[in-house]
Amino acid sequence: MRRLYYLTENINSAEKLSDCLHAKGIADRNFHVYGKDKAQIVKRHLKATTPLYELDIIRSGERGTLAGFFVGAIVIAVLMAVTNFAQSLHWGWIVGGVALFTLFGAWIGGLIGVSTKNYKTKKFQNNIEAGQFLLIIDVNMSQSKLVKAIVAEQFDDIKRAGEDTTIVSPFETAES
Repeated sequence: MRRLYYLTENINSAEKLSDCLHAKGIADRNFHVYGKDKAQIVKRHLKATTPLYELDIIRSGERGTLAGFFVGAIVIAVLMAVTNFAQSLHWGWIVGGVALFTLFGAWIGGLIGVSTKNYKTKKFQNNIEAGQFLLIIDVNMSQSKLVKAIVAEQFDDIKRAGEDTTIVSPFETAES
């Protein structure tokens, strides 16, 4: 799936684009509006972004999960190498110990993500703070061409701001 980003200052245009895309078969769950004035977005019956779009919960959680797994594996390996106690443990306890570290890492990563802006939308924060609306449209490749054509032909006040994948990778860094 592709994620298309558009910026507009006009909430009326966002509403018209939403209606137009719905008429072409693009589901409501694939069209989100990110803006400073959430009340105006909801008032227009547009789907506002959720914290998963605004905050870095997923990527930070994935990073925490990986870090927790590796720390857990290292701690268990060191315990097994240093003590005789760990060598006599059933394999289920070893897996459980690594799983405990992994879950703790995911939890800490999620907490860090709650306090961090989403790395995919971070580059649009200045526009959003200035009162613009970020339109986030998730579509497949054939729908992507349709959306681009509709916006280019019918909406002069909606500007293309970028394109990305819907996949969240723990290894990606924020683009400025």
